Amino acid sequence: MRLVNVEALKKNLGTEDKEVILYRELLEACQSIGLAKTPEEAVAFAEVLDQAGVVLLFRDKVYLHPDKVVDLVRRAVPIALMPDDDPSRDELKKLQAKKEEIDLLAHKQVRRILWTGLGLSVFQVGLFFRLTFWEFSWDVMEPIAFFTTTTSIVLGYAYFLFTSRDPTYQDLMKRLYLRRQKKLFKKYSFDVDRFVELQKKCRSPLDASTSIKNRVGVDLDLEDALR
Repeated sequence: MRLVNVEALKKNLGTEDKEVILYRELLEACQSIGLAKTPEEAVAFAEVLDQAGVVLLFRDKVYLHPDKVVDLVRRAVPIALMPDDDPSRDELKKLQAKKEEIDLLAHKQVRRILWTGLGLSVFQVGLFFRLTFWEFSWDVMEPIAFFTTTTSIVLGYAYFLFTSRDPTYQDLMKRLYLRRQKKLFKKYSFDVDRFVELQKKCRSPLDASTSIKNRVGVDLDLEDALR
């Protein structure tokens, strides 16, 4: 192999600007320039070139720049299959840990808002009960209760018009959660784009979505959670 000028071989093939050639073209070139006398020797020499990493043999093609192929494969390989000392693994773990903290904090803030809403609802019911049976009468409170209920219906319809979603408690919780999460991303300078890029390399969006649901009890897609 030390005596073989591989660049001269490529030049003889006229492949200075090519990335891939046919396997038979390599065998013919080996015989034409005297590197092999028989087809069997040409096949053996091609295998030597492949084992030495000079070229890459795959099916009926020969890749003349194996380093470029390796780089493309490395980009496409999921992080789970990468070496333990790969910096992308550590970077993803750090971002995941940071995001988990943000998710939990956002969930706590949303739960606080929801408990506040429950308190206000209980206070309203108690107030109406007091006004109906102690301060006034049902004849006075009936129109007030009617318009209060009607206002709630109008607000629910307005919610549907602005969000194109059914006015449910679960959807309200999702929207509150996403708003709080987005604010916390900015507050703690969380690199969302980099996290999405690593998740795509890892190819595990389903696991990420399941993790969100298990941690905070909100069924979200990863894309929604990172918008």
